[in-house]
Amino acid sequence: MAKRQPPLRGKSEAPDGRAAIARALERTRQNIEQKKAARNARNAQLTAAGRRTKEFKSDLSFAIYFAKYIGEEIASALEPHFPGVRSGENPSQSVRGPKRVDLSYSTPEIGLGLAVSFKSVHVGEEEGGHADFVHNMKRNDEELRVEATAHHLRQPYAVMAAILFLPFEACEDFETSSFASWVEYLWPLKGRDEPEDAPDRFELVFIGLYARDGSDLGFYELGGPVKCPRTGRPRNMLTLADLVRRLKVTYDHRNARDFFFQGEEPEI
Repeated sequence: MAKRQPPLRGKSEAPDGRAAIARALERTRQNIEQKKAARNARNAQLTAAGRRTKEFKSDLSFAIYFAKYIGEEIASALEPHFPGVRSGENPSQSVRGPKRVDLSYSTPEIGLGLAVSFKSVHVGEEEGGHADFVHNMKRNDEELRVEATAHHLRQPYAVMAAILFLPFEACEDFETSSFASWVEYLWPLKGRDEPEDAPDRFELVFIGLYARDGSDLGFYELGGPVKCPRTGRPRNMLTLADLVRRLKVTYDHRNARDFFFQGEEPEI
């Protein structure tokens, strides 16, 4: 009898996290400058015509463009393991009709398999934007819970992850840092281990920490092996490749694809 060959399992080709954050920040800032220039030009026309001008909301625009471009980077890293993964707030069917998610993977057989939602606070409210990144905690938590519930009620086997992005300054701004405050606040949002668990929780929750100059990026997993310091950076962080691995392992476990013979484990 011919011996059946094991399937090929390639290594992850996830791009380096530092290159990904550098590209995402550069593209975001370029778009902000373009949109700001266009708004200023339009305001000049409105002023000349004696009409009311419109304020350009830099912080909101930054968050929107950043989510778009970091989503493209993470989708690119996931593509070898989730062919056809989409980024850019594509609609996904929920109990209340289509709802947009930042990153999604689905197939005709299983429906929504993986979804990732982004939140971010890029500018602090003190010290010229370099401290106090804890605003909008309640709103972000509520928005994430609504999104998780709407999808899990319709598709309980879907794996959903949430990522909150903060600059590294959030780790060292107070005695109890903004980063630590976010970890504590979002702690109850994590840990949906089984399809029967509460629908308003996520399977995985991360905080993405980045250098504003685009030189570094890391991910902290809430409930992971690394404890959260009251102040300062966590002693270890996940790389972008590690993030991909956590998403893939969780997805495989949910879909009963986590059995492998010795020596045939996927190298991701």
